[in-house]
Amino acid sequence: MSQFTLILLIILFVMILIYVVHLYDKYLVNEINKYEKRLEEKGILKRHFTKKIDDK
Repeated sequence: MSQFTLILLIILFVMILIYVVHLYDKYLVNEINKYEKRLEEKGILKRHFTKKIDDK
């Protein structure tokens, strides 16, 4: 294996890893937003520093 192919494989691996982390982050943000909306509907999440999601 030449030096060039090794560098390309490492760069490709890092790019794929960044993409997977990005997708997982989007999933987590979506789940957190759903959870907060559910808590707001129940009336549990009513602290003074939170805004309702619908007030945009």
